[in-house]
Amino acid sequence: MKTIFLGMLMFPGGFIFAQTGNFGINTDQPVAKFDIVSKDNSGSTKALKISNSNLNEKITVLSNGNIGINSASPGSQLNIDPGSTTKSALKINTISTTNGRQNADINYNIFSPLAADDSGNVFTQTDIRSNDNAITFDGSYTTSGATNKILCTVNSGSILGFTVYTPFFQGQNGVGVSKYATVTWSRGSGFIIGAKGHDFGNNNVNNLTLTGSGTNKLTFDVQNGDDLIFEITGGNLVYRQVDSNTGTGRSEPFNILKSFRSK
Repeated sequence: MKTIFLGMLMFPGGFIFAQTGNFGINTDQPVAKFDIVSKDNSGSTKALKISNSNLNEKITVLSNGNIGINSASPGSQLNIDPGSTTKSALKINTISTTNGRQNADINYNIFSPLAADDSGNVFTQTDIRSNDNAITFDGSYTTSGATNKILCTVNSGSILGFTVYTPFFQGQNGVGVSKYATVTWSRGSGFIIGAKGHDFGNNNVNNLTLTGSGTNKLTFDVQNGDDLIFEITGGNLVYRQVDSNTGTGRSEPFNILKSFRSK
């Protein structure tokens, strides 16, 4: 025989109602095993609060849907405060690696990885194929002395990615030498070098040297004293080429490939 339990407990400002196995607070028609209806939709009213034995608030759900873990006044949809710089705020186990392309069920062509800004806000990096505000700046460019020239504008939340290809003449028997590097930039990380290389043997004295990783100024030392510089300044990604030994400018061609700027 199946037992059906009906019960209701009144209290000032609301009621608790249990019916057919569902338990409701402030609702007489609970549609879930535990159904809470808050008093309003504001961000100042708490629909749920869970504290530890020291009465420290650990889990908070506001009436506007914001959830706080170790945060009594969550200002975002999910606000996590680890409470310590030595404790991780979030850990995700058993996730696929996009670098290895190991999971055949995932369409990696539309995968947009997560990024975080300096304030701890986590957001999805923009897929430029579906974002009207994203741009590319592929093309052939020529440096004009030591004067800054603009590649593209940069916003505070922009993420940049591009490959630099430099078919410079290195002055060794008039042989042209191609050098390249893949680069990304974001406000929190600065320039990051993904890969670099050249089309001659490692015994060549003019191996490509890059400096400035993690900063807003990236220098390609394409031969001794010959520097191709990329820099974030004045809201722009700019480039220039200069002989660092004399301070004079140089004029050489280079190409930008596979570029994007989100936001």
